[in-house]
This record gives sequence, C-alpha cells and structure tokens, in this order.
Amino acid sequence: MTISVTYDGKSLTDLVDEITSITRNIGTGYNNVYADQGASRNGQVFLYATKGTKPISIEFKVKGSLRKIHEVGNEVASLVDSPKPAPLEFSDEPNKIWWAVPSGSPSYSINQSTSPAEATGVISFDVPSGTAESKSYTTLKTVNPDERNGTVTKISDTAYKVTVNNRGTAEAFPIIKIKHRGENGYIGIVTKSAIFAMGNDEEADRQSYKRSEILRDYVSNNWIVKGLAEGQKNSAILNDLSQNLNGTLAIDNAWGRPHIALSNRGSGSRPNNAASVSWEIPLDSARDRGALNEYFWWRQIFWLGAANQFGFIKIMVSDTNDQFLYGVETIKRANGLDAEYNFLASDGKGGYKVLKQWNFVGTHRDDQNPFNAERGWSDLLRRDDMVQVFWWGSYPQFHIPEIKGRKSAKIHVALGAFGDKPIVTHMYLDSIVYRKDFVSGIEDVPNRYRPGSLVEIDMGSGLILVDGMSKSEEEIDGSDFLSIPKGTSEMEIHFSSWVKEMPEIEIMWKERYV
Repeated sequence: MTISVTYDGKSLTDLVDEITSITRNIGTGYNNVYADQGASRNGQVFLYATKGTKPISIEFKVKGSLRKIHEVGNEVASLVDSPKPAPLEFSDEPNKIWWAVPSGSPSYSINQSTSPAEATGVISFDVPSGTAESKSYTTLKTVNPDERNGTVTKISDTAYKVTVNNRGTAEAFPIIKIKHRGENGYIGIVTKSAIFAMGNDEEADRQSYKRSEILRDYVSNNWIVKGLAEGQKNSAILNDLSQNLNGTLAIDNAWGRPHIALSNRGSGSRPNNAASVSWEIPLDSARDRGALNEYFWWRQIFWLGAANQFGFIKIMVSDTNDQFLYGVETIKRANGLDAEYNFLASDGKGGYKVLKQWNFVGTHRDDQNPFNAERGWSDLLRRDDMVQVFWWGSYPQFHIPEIKGRKSAKIHVALGAFGDKPIVTHMYLDSIVYRKDFVSGIEDVPNRYRPGSLVEIDMGSGLILVDGMSKSEEEIDGSDFLSIPKGTSEMEIHFSSWVKEMPEIEIMWKERYV
C-alpha cells in the first residue's frame, strides 16, 4: 500500500514519483543521566531520565529528465522550509498529527546511469514533543456522557469524581470547562499526582451587609432573543442627537447563534439613521432603583465585509433624570478598514466628552480585531465617579467628576448607519448581563463565578478563561497544571462548600501517541 505524506498541509506524495521508506521507529528514545559513584567504586548511579525528540525520516525517488529532477528537488526543499513545528501526517494513521520541524538539510543524489535518470532523497524531521496527537478531541461530560471515554459521578453536594479512559499511549493535557448553574467561588481539581485550584476556598456566599445582584441576564440559553422582546424600542438616550431613531432591530442567526442586528436603518432629517433597544435597571432586593456601583458584560461583533462600509454600535448608560452618563461606541466612519472604540462620558453640561479612543482593523483576524466572530467580549465596571473599561486584555480606569452621585437608570444599545452608506456586514449584539454591586442590607455577596459563567482551564497551555477573558490571576499559588495519564485514571473536582447547584463540566483532550 502506498502511504501518502503531507507536511504543513502540502502533499509530498504529489511531488515525488515514489515514497520508498518511512522510518518512524517504535516509541521515543530516553536520555538517561548518571553520576559516578566516587573513587574506587565501579558503575554509576542513575539520576533521572527524559524523553528526547522523536526522529522521523522519509525516503523518496524522482525519475525523469535532469530538469524535472532539479525542479522537484527545489519544490521539496520549499515544502519542508519551516522555522517551527508544523503538522506532519501519514495516510496510514489518518487521525494522527506529528508536530514536526525539519532536521538538517534534505539529502538528494542523482543517478544518471539509469534511463531515465533517477534521484533518491531523504527528508529528516524531529518531533520535539516525541508524540503524535489525535486530530479530534475526546470528550466527557456530566450531560449525556460517553461511557467509552469515562464516567462522571457526584460524590457529594459539592464534588464530582471523574474516571477518564485515555486510549492514547502517552499522557494527554485536557481542557476542562465548567459551566456554572449557580454561584461559586472555588474550583479544585485533584489527581493522584497533582492539584490545581483557582478562586478562593474561603470565599463566603453570604454577608450581613452587602451583595451584588444580577438584574438583567440576556446571556444564558440564547436569552438575547428575550432581551430584544422585553426592551423599549427607539427611545435610547445616547451621547448625542445625530441619529434618527426609527429603524428596526431583528434577530440574525449568523454562525448558528442569535444576535440583535439592524434590519432596517430608518430615515429622517438627521445625518445618521439607527434603531435602539433600552432596558430599565430593575429594583434591587432592597427595593432601591438606580445604581452608583455596577458592572455589565456583553458580547458584540463588528466585522467589515468591505472597505466602503460604515456604521456604529453604541452601548450607553443614562441617569434617573434621563441624561447621558457614560458608554462606549464602536464606529466605522471613513473608507478603509480602520475602526474606532471610544469611551465617552458626560461633560456635566448636557453634552459629552471622549475620554479615550482605541483603534482596530475590522477584519476577521484575531491580531487585528477584538470583535470578530469568535470573540467580542467587553465589559464596563462603575464605582460612582470611576469607570473601568475593558480593552483587548487591559483594564484602564477613568475618574469622571461629572457623574459622581448620579445614579444609573437605563442601559441603551443602538445600531446605526451613516446616512445611506453601506452598512457593516456583521454588526451585532450577542448577549448582555447587568449586575448591581453593593446592595445594602442583603446577605448575599458577589461571588467570583455567577450563574451562567463559563470557566475554561487549558492544562496544556496554562490558559485560564472566565467568560472568554483571560484570568490567570485566579490560579491559587502552588497549583499544578495537570495531565491525564495513559489508561484509566481518576480525578476529583470540588467547588465551594455552599454551592446550591452543581456546575456542569466538560473535559476535552486529544489522545497522544509515542
């Protein structure tokens, strides 16, 4: 059987006439370290062993004219010209990827005594990890678990025991996802050889004087659909009056999830056209309306389809006197791919001021656009006259004397266009959640992980995400990022002692092979 070979997505098999040999060996060699026992003593003392890189070599033939042979040689050299590990795949192992880097220079010898001329070549690779990994993830969930991959058992009101069946021949590094159904402040994961913990195991659920309360939640279970239905239409209080608010918002289901989108821009005498939805901040448990301390998180998409598109998303807060307080706008106002993310606040005179402007490129690329289809997470935190803004991994804070003592009353979202110019192709609001902090006289306190929040722990990369945002500071000192050994193993996952609803968990791993 002929084995086909690809490297970094390019076929070696299609370039050459024949692959004559593939040397993958069995397993990966060990590097043993010893020490002398001392004067006049024979032998050495074993100290430790580490696995080295795994060598893989591929031999091939090329037949034909000298011109063809040289051309193929150049193409082969270009194919394996990679400065970092790339996927090496063989057709006889269709579910395996070797992350390999070329080793040395490919050898190539030409024999002109045959007719036609014949060249033989050898390409050598090193696999730094010494292992291959499967292309797809193996998963184990609390909801409808596949028992071939293991089991999840509730062993107390605050803990699961997980039995994992790793069918690979090497340890694997899982991604553990924890979807909270109730409040929680601590996550502890224990295996036979390691402990990982995050949050605070002493965090209390109740205090006698303060708590945070989720007053609007349009995140879980596609509730943005409910949010659009419940909100007031085209009554938004924004930073200015440059837009006609008579357009229409609707639900768009791009990428298989619902978004609020601008379906009709409207018209009028003002230069811009928009539609809006507004939500009043409900009474808290103390029957108090409005807030000086608040937090809201949302997800938005702002992705251009062409350089001549224009548009904006405004997320704004107004006070109890129906005056603009603060907010952000994502806006594309000129030809090209450049867009802005602006933080705005009241100037205390009925107008507004721009406190900070950030720029980004409205493409699909992760390194250019924080609001592409896969991301878009944003938040604002207010402590009276201080507002904290999330921007691309940073949390700058702004002190605004003009809003001190003015209670927030409503949240407004507006999607709009510049006159009749083409609108941004993907301009959506996916979800939004509002939390009021420091509600007096209530026992419950803000907990790290709210109902609906998703914690993701990537044990291979060491990345910790909470609701899509990096939270490495949540890791407790002394923790280890753990692995899953080959075969059957166990781990326990523990939560705060006071949790009322156990989270849902999902464990994903790629099996690895020596």
